[in-house]
Amino acid sequence: MTNRDLSIIIVNYNTTELTENCINSVILNTHGIEYEIILVDNSSKDGSCAYLKEVFPNIQIIANSGNLGFAKANNQGIRLAKGRNILLLNSDTIVLDDCLKKVLEFAETRHDVGVVGCKILNKDGSLQYSCYHSPGFLSELVFFTKDIIKGFWDPIAYYKYMKYWNHNSIKVVDCISGCFMMIKKEVFSQVEHLDEKYFMYYEDSDFCRRVKDSGLKVLYYPNSQIIHLQGLSGDKTSFSTLKQCFDSAYFFINKHYGRFASKVFRSLCVLIWKIEQLIFSFFMINKKCAQKAKMLRSLIG
Repeated sequence: MTNRDLSIIIVNYNTTELTENCINSVILNTHGIEYEIILVDNSSKDGSCAYLKEVFPNIQIIANSGNLGFAKANNQGIRLAKGRNILLLNSDTIVLDDCLKKVLEFAETRHDVGVVGCKILNKDGSLQYSCYHSPGFLSELVFFTKDIIKGFWDPIAYYKYMKYWNHNSIKVVDCISGCFMMIKKEVFSQVEHLDEKYFMYYEDSDFCRRVKDSGLKVLYYPNSQIIHLQGLSGDKTSFSTLKQCFDSAYFFINKHYGRFASKVFRSLCVLIWKIEQLIFSFFMINKKCAQKAKMLRSLIG
């Protein structure tokens, strides 16, 4: 039974302080709507679960015995949710100025919309590019091999992240960032849930693509804002994170462009990584180059 306006799903993994600040920002800056908060803890080792349960006794907490990944954890919350609308909200975000009410009211006036995203700001108040064209073979190849060819391919990222546009107007887009995704609950009966084959990364792009394929729209709504402390909820420079990101990109390309495309994608990445590794190996005296060479060796396998 859906007896609330909004169910807010937050996945927590060893981010006690960030998650506490996120929940506090929701409580302090959300008025005039009925909402619930569902926290899904992926077996944190920092005492998050017990602490947050004590600080916020009214939120629902799902305590997993292991790290199930971002997509699966969100799906757990979605299945438990009682709201007419679902908000997937990262733990490293700060909600501003009645953002949730504004987005909710906008979403409920649009019957052709499946997903809505808001304007995302960096900690310093600058714009964070949070809506983008659907990942493609070339854009992801450049992303994973940009150390050596970034000077030639900057226009690819410029186009993918829509940096040619000022992000100050409502716009139909391909994808929005998974750090803030407002989704009508009825959409899940048409599109199904997040694909749990993605442990982390690209599950938001995949979901938005399926929403568009179903005939619904993905909309960027700039009249409400949050801060996203990008990078604080995970170490995006570690090898394990990079490997996970690459595996998700490979799966996305295989799923949406076919097996041949994914094989060519992997082969080209490995070839370019080998060239990069060779170049960085000549400068092993430089600590940064040595670290990159080591990471590339691990990626190549």
